[in-house]
Amino acid sequence: MAEWLRGVTQSEMITGGTKLYEALRDTGITRAVANAERLTLLDTSTKDWMSTSFYELLSQTSLHKLARILPSSLFSKIALEAVATRAEAQNINRFLFKNFSNQKDALIWINQ
Repeated sequence: MAEWLRGVTQSEMITGGTKLYEALRDTGITRAVANAERLTLLDTSTKDWMSTSFYELLSQTSLHKLARILPSSLFSKIALEAVATRAEAQNINRFLFKNFSNQKDALIWINQ
């Protein structure tokens, strides 16, 4: 499980996302939860990095399922949904992902 505890800068997102990739790569984990409930709006370059490089990195791991817990803020939620939609449209995802509003539902899906 990866959990963002606050809003982040682009360099923090890249560092955190890269660390998540390394952990998934090194452990062979196939199911993960990314809790972004506390993330605030991301700038355009951060969203670009996430929808291209980040999802491509995750696709180079053994990851099969990613449950994403989105923020309750409508604007933040839409921004994170757009990141995943853009990555999916580029056909770089090699894993399933689904968005959730709470950890309980995310864990139920991830364990199916």
